Amino acid sequence: MKWPVILPLGLLAASATAAPVVERQLDLYQLQISCPANKNIDGRFLALKNNTLGIYDGDDISPVKVYTIDSQKEGCNELHTYPVGIVDHSIGLLGPPGLLTLVDMTNPRTVQPGEGNVAQWDTFRISDGKLTNDAAGQWLAFPGSGNSWKLKWSDGSAVITADFMIVDVLYKSAGEGRYNGD
Repeated sequence: MKWPVILPLGLLAASATAAPVVERQLDLYQLQISCPANKNIDGRFLALKNNTLGIYDGDDISPVKVYTIDSQKEGCNELHTYPVGIVDHSIGLLGPPGLLTLVDMTNPRTVQPGEGNVAQWDTFRISDGKLTNDAAGQWLAFPGSGNSWKLKWSDGSAVITADFMIVDVLYKSAGEGRYNGD
């Protein structure tokens, strides 16, 4: 008879499923463009389309929400997207050194950027309500199709032959969210 073995396992499973879920409040933020020289993009919030952050039009487009985690790099932050899912999503910079595109990275610690490219997700600095990168440089907005704009970080070393606007990225409160996890 197998009852003596099954009964303790059943009690253990019941107590494990009855364990309380730890819930944590997250301060959420949205990223807003500041560009007084161009009223078409000034004040618009960054959204996500095809894993790239930028300014997009459409009924199916909504501003991306992020929360911060302290980076292992001193004074830097990681920006993770909300809502929190099973797979970790982080905002990052990806591309050739000198001109990095602002993207959504899935499991950023496992990203293999490819030869000649770099991937950064833990180098953001937040100061005076503005988002920057740890490396020297500035945000540039590049026009895309329609009324879209893609955001890139430039350290000034890349040769740029396309039109662009110099912008600031502002860090704006978007309320609170919940995280049910550790």
